[in-house]
Amino acid sequence: MRRCGPVVSFTLADRATAERSLSECNLIYEATSFGGVHTTAERRARWGGDAIPDGFIRLSAGCEDAEDILADLAQALDKSGQNSG
Repeated sequence: MRRCGPVVSFTLADRATAERSLSECNLIYEATSFGGVHTTAERRARWGGDAIPDGFIRLSAGCEDAEDILADLAQALDKSGQNSG
């Protein structure tokens, strides 16, 4: 994540955890499509039609400092009970 633009994905325990984690983010915005300069994420299964877990999240890294993005995601995962260190 040295430059903005990469898309990464990860799966959290379930729908509730994924939604709670995304809502706790301060720098990462929920979006239905990627393309802006700020970091965005979506819980893909909310749209249906894909055979993916309810906790699957796609994240598009934006122009923010990578350490800030990671810290924001870590604090959101901590609050949702998903971050084990």
